[in-house]
Amino acid sequence: MMHVLTAHRPFLLLLALFVVGALGHARTLPAMEGSDQPLHANYAFHLMQTGALPDRATRVTNPTRQASGQPPLAYLAGALWLRALGIAPLDGDAVLNHITVTARNRWYQPHDVWQRADNHTVYVHGRDELVFGWPELVAADRALRLVSIAWGALAVIGMYGAAGEVFRRRGWRLAATALFAFMPTMLYISSYFTNDTPTVAFATLSTWAGLRLARRGLGWQACLLAGLCLALGGLSKVNALLAGVGVAIALLYDWRARGRSFAFVTGRALVIGAPVVLLFGAWVLYGLVTYGDPLGLNTHQHITTGYYFAEPRSLAEIAPLLPHLYLSYLGWFDTTPLHPVTYTVLGMVIALCLLGLAAGLRLSRLSAIQSVQAAILAITFLISLAAMIRWMQQLSFTGGRLMYPSHAAVALMLTAGLFLLAERLPRSRFVLRVAPVALVACIGLFAPVVALWEAYFSPPMLSRERLPALIGAPVTFDGTIRLLGIAQPTRTFDADDRSYDAYPLTACWEVLRETDVPAAFSLKLIRDGVIVADRTSLFGMGRYPSVSWRAGDIFCDEVHFWLDDPDLPDDPLPQSGLTYDIAAVVLNAETLAVDWPAVNDAGETIAVPILGQAASRAGTMALPGNLPALAEPVAFAGLARLTHADVQGDVLRLGWQVTGTTPESWTGFVHLYDGAGNFIASVGDGPPLNGAYPTWAWSAGEVLAETRTLSLPPDLPPGEYRVQVGFYRADTGERMPVSVAGADMPSRSAVVAGLLVD
Repeated sequence: MMHVLTAHRPFLLLLALFVVGALGHARTLPAMEGSDQPLHANYAFHLMQTGALPDRATRVTNPTRQASGQPPLAYLAGALWLRALGIAPLDGDAVLNHITVTARNRWYQPHDVWQRADNHTVYVHGRDELVFGWPELVAADRALRLVSIAWGALAVIGMYGAAGEVFRRRGWRLAATALFAFMPTMLYISSYFTNDTPTVAFATLSTWAGLRLARRGLGWQACLLAGLCLALGGLSKVNALLAGVGVAIALLYDWRARGRSFAFVTGRALVIGAPVVLLFGAWVLYGLVTYGDPLGLNTHQHITTGYYFAEPRSLAEIAPLLPHLYLSYLGWFDTTPLHPVTYTVLGMVIALCLLGLAAGLRLSRLSAIQSVQAAILAITFLISLAAMIRWMQQLSFTGGRLMYPSHAAVALMLTAGLFLLAERLPRSRFVLRVAPVALVACIGLFAPVVALWEAYFSPPMLSRERLPALIGAPVTFDGTIRLLGIAQPTRTFDADDRSYDAYPLTACWEVLRETDVPAAFSLKLIRDGVIVADRTSLFGMGRYPSVSWRAGDIFCDEVHFWLDDPDLPDDPLPQSGLTYDIAAVVLNAETLAVDWPAVNDAGETIAVPILGQAASRAGTMALPGNLPALAEPVAFAGLARLTHADVQGDVLRLGWQVTGTTPESWTGFVHLYDGAGNFIASVGDGPPLNGAYPTWAWSAGEVLAETRTLSLPPDLPPGEYRVQVGFYRADTGERMPVSVAGADMPSRSAVVAGLLVD
């Protein structure tokens, strides 16, 4: 035994590192946040309580939902483990009620999946899952995750065996095993309770069996083990049986190439098929007789509208989903992605492997056994891909984890690419074997933990010195939390922008006292009492529920307004060239009542706290066709040029070409002078565009059309008058510099039109 352990010490270290990595993932991922994890746990609870399989006929209402049609092995193992630990089963209906009502984050649905710090939490958690509110469910969840880690370890052992059939050198065998074990998705599915992990384990063992039978022949013990692995894989999840293609190819090879008799090969096929028929076949027969559904696939129908397509979608319809299939194969945790750089690095490793594979197979001559092994791996992958595409045609969403029964074949083919490339570049052999594997291992062990931490854990606590520059007077809500102000990266937005970043801002908060009231905040863009954009969320963008608050905590929320929120299709849209007030409220997260009264620092109640303004960019406004151009445009201190102007009756019409920006809100003035140059009256002071679009909102390149109604003196004598315009600051009276044809105007105003009074 010691000799065996010593001989395989590097693999045992690799296996230990995998287990540590999976434990780290399991600890980082909060309770029940794994894909369909509540349904998987309910299946195990159901087996503990009843000793019977779930009723597929009630799949729409029973606590296992679509999982009710899944084979039972993973759940039976979970149930036995919980019973061994003395953990009592929980009521499945109560579990679903808890996670859909009590613990649910109703604002879960990231407006942009790439923004990990924004409502990726399906449930509220808090420190040590205190907010989740069900310690027994958390304990059961954590115990069940250990079962998945054990299945994952078994899969890694199977991969090590499969790699030993392909690579005779220990270094390459370890490299293949590491590529298999440390792919982020492999660690992820090993970190929460799911039937995917035993499926991968037995599919990998089946791949090992196929490769072993092809290389060593059809020993009856090996055939029996191959059949047992296939049967247990099928009892974990039906798609594990796709790995049986390797066993089938081995049988065909032994018959055709080794000259075995047809009777001999048939006998070995019966040895392989016996456990499959006895174990998996019994479950198939049960489904066929009881529900007319031998493989349990019908339970995915009619779960929710739009989830299942009775008429499969065309290949053209699912083509846009293929990039996500690729990314989720590498690592995409429910709705939480890795960093784009991570996918780039993993993509570069895969590209290098494929390059070596293509070049090596073209230039190398494979032995008969190597050709069979290559066929086993390639066909296993292609069949799995074909099955995945077929499944994508019928389900509205799927993930790359469903292709992991062929993960061993993928890892072996990628390693073969590195091996063939190293054979062509012997001086780089060590680097080609170690560097790509080290990159994948580092990414798999650390990148997902970072991604999950950003998606699920509290935002960083700040000191006052680390706060960004804030605007808006502080507002205190119910004496519990104070909105210190907001920071605006920009004060303008494009009204036609439908992206996640249509309008971002940062809201910073200070906790004044602890509370057990569930709270959410809502920031709104309002004009004339009409809300045109609204962003509501739990604090911390889903990551810092109010029950977790501690007095003195200071944190900020990066809020992004989706101007055309798909969840609120009936809301009005913002219009171009207008300003909107930014309002804030705090509400009860359960009842949605806005019952957190707001007061200012003077203790005065504020009905709707207004923190600042934002403006939708005007773009290019259409100038009236009969508006004459000025002979010489009037330039206003790098802000704009007045290019068109005239007076019709008592209306001054202006056409502006914006050339720059200003942070100030300048007030326009219109002065009337007589023919001798004497000042008559101020006839049109006020912010530009009647206050709808102040100068701080102007953006270079815009064309603005403005009209001002002139307040002409009622006793104005007949004659010719001149209209001069300019800008000034209302707080200081300072005028904006003005120039015409490059010459500065001493009065800091310019004549733009004449007025004839009869």
